[in-house]
Formats: sequence, structure tokens, C-alpha cells
Amino acid sequence: MTERLSDFPWVIVRVGCSLCPHRLGQYRLARLAEKFGAGALLCDVIDRIAFDCPWRPPPGHRPPGKYNPKCKAEFIDLGSPHPPDLPPPMRRLLVIDGGKS
Repeated sequence: MTERLSDFPWVIVRVGCSLCPHRLGQYRLARLAEKFGAGALLCDVIDRIAFDCPWRPPPGHRPPGKYNPKCKAEFIDLGSPHPPDLPPPMRRLLVIDGGKS
């Protein structure tokens, strides 16, 4: 499980939110590691990136209830098998295990 920036599998870190269509961005992993530290927790990094989200509760306040909208900012490529910076023609290539014996 990826918990820290140093564990992030891709060079490009993309952030998005299903509630805020304008909140879509990408960052270089090295830049984020320089700014927040390589050992920074991903939950802390996403909190700092989305600090101005209208759906995020201010620090020290109770989180929104079950039926209230919550900030849904996330690292959108974390579960993806392909890196986001992979050129489109290379995305069609398959890696075949085994090969010649």
C-alpha cells in the first residue's frame, strides 16, 4: 500500500476531484518531495494541495455528516496499472511473462 510520497509509483502525480471539475492538476513527484519531504504521508499531501476546497472542513472542525458532501480530492492514478506519463502508443503494448525458454 502506498502511504508516503517516497512510495508513489509514478513520476507524474495527478490529483482530481469528482465534486469539483475545475480541481484537476498534475505535479512532478520530485517537486512534491522537495516541497513536502519524501517521507510525507499522502493524506497530508492531499490535504495541503486541496486546502482551499469548499467541501473540506477547516482544521479542528468536525468532519461533515453522512449526508453532507465531503471533499473527494484524490490521487487519480494510484490504482492504475499504467503510468500517467506513458506515451499513448506505448499504452497498447503488453508485457508477456515467460518468453523463450
